[in-house]
Amino acid sequence: MSGSKTNENLYKAFEGESKASVRLKIYAEKADEEGYPGIAKLFRAIAESESIHAKNNLRMLGEIKDTETNLSESLARETKIAGVAYRDFIATAEQEANNNAALMFTWARDVEEVHAKLYEKALEHLLAEEEPTYYICAVCGFVSDGKIPDKCPVCGSPSQAFFESPPPPPVCEQQE
Repeated sequence: MSGSKTNENLYKAFEGESKASVRLKIYAEKADEEGYPGIAKLFRAIAESESIHAKNNLRMLGEIKDTETNLSESLARETKIAGVAYRDFIATAEQEANNNAALMFTWARDVEEVHAKLYEKALEHLLAEEEPTYYICAVCGFVSDGKIPDKCPVCGSPSQAFFESPPPPPVCEQQE
């Protein structure tokens, strides 16, 4: 199926559903801020539905492999985006004098580099049969393995900006 129009459409659908899920989660946060908890719940419910659609597309594309392969491929992606894509994004933002975008891209690049190191360290956890706890900076997305830093090493936010990685959603296996 690789190279087929259906395969191309599955990938486009995966991208669209993924973007919709993230967008709706952000809309839910805004609805909560503005005092609309019912609307926030709706946004979150539909975001989860869109995530299920994205997962189904990814599964159909054959992109969900064994954990070791998923780690290896994720490490390669993180390394590429940190080293190539964000470098270009930052340069363009700086050329256009968009300092806020340049800063956000810089934070993202720096965090992507940390992600790569976390993937490498995950193998150590696996071999030691440890289940680590991860903490995420709500400002820049930095992920800390095992403890909350006094301040974020990427954006400088205080320890209060960190939250623990949420637990995984329930698993419901689809019949083949």
